[in-house]
Amino acid sequence: MRLVLWTVLVALGLGWSGALAQSRVEMERCRAIADDARRLKCYDAIQLSTSAPRSKYERVDLGEFKKYALSYRGDLVEITGWVTPSAEILQLGFDEDDDRPIPVEFDALSRRDRQDFLSACGEGCEATVQGRVKPVNFTTGIAADVLFVH
Repeated sequence: MRLVLWTVLVALGLGWSGALAQSRVEMERCRAIADDARRLKCYDAIQLSTSAPRSKYERVDLGEFKKYALSYRGDLVEITGWVTPSAEILQLGFDEDDDRPIPVEFDALSRRDRQDFLSACGEGCEATVQGRVKPVNFTTGIAADVLFVH
């Protein structure tokens, strides 16, 4: 009798924990079940996340980036701010009057993408920059992979 009760409790516990499984530990719990039918039920009970897939770019607040720019060297970041075009590079700041903008190199973009961005942005615009943090113009900046105009 105790064995039947224990088996039922374990089965209910595994079914309940499988329904809430969203972490690696809970997935490994299903993987550890030897009985094929019970293991399949455990996996089937897992509710899949409906959230969007994670981007390879880390979203970083512009103020945070400016304060700790060196700590982001080599990282892929996504930063939104005011972009002002200049001769060779872009400048990313809080607004058009920001006295310490971040340089943004956009040579990696295709010629067409650069032209489209410059024509949409004109003298300056609110935009999002996705790229790698690296030295640009003798300071820490961003080598843009993608530019989005808002």
